[in-house]
Amino acid sequence: MLDINLSKRERYIFIITGGIITAALLYNFILEPAFKKWQVLNREIEIKKARFDRDLVLLERKDSIIKEYNSYAKSSKDISKILNYIENLAGLLGVKTGNIKPYPLTQAGIYGEYKIELQIEGQLPELVKFLSELIKLPCFVTVQKFDLRAVSENSNIFKGTIILSKIII
Repeated sequence: MLDINLSKRERYIFIITGGIITAALLYNFILEPAFKKWQVLNREIEIKKARFDRDLVLLERKDSIIKEYNSYAKSSKDISKILNYIENLAGLLGVKTGNIKPYPLTQAGIYGEYKIELQIEGQLPELVKFLSELIKLPCFVTVQKFDLRAVSENSNIFKGTIILSKIII
């Protein structure tokens, strides 16, 4: 092998330098990547714990969330039935409807009230028939506001705005 005669002091310096180089390599290629991986895993664990806690709270509130969702789902079905009935009736009687604005359900004790604002256009007999059919039983709405005007002076076509109200128990 290599026979190098080193003094005692040079041997100590060589051993210390070799130890420092070994420690630096060990730190840079083994320890630091392991610590970074450990930190990443700890961060992932914290995120998953937070998600788990959030999901646990949601699971505890599951019944109230389902109950609230069902009330909204029922109300949207009710309003869609009313709107569908209004559109079908208007189409059947030759009344043009537009700018239909359903308002949110307002709760008043044991009952709720839907309001729907819509623009209507047609001849006067058709409009009267349309409104009289609306307040009859399948839909059973009340007219809260009724604004009707002629489109032009010599025209028999009228245009107006109505606000309908329906009580839901």
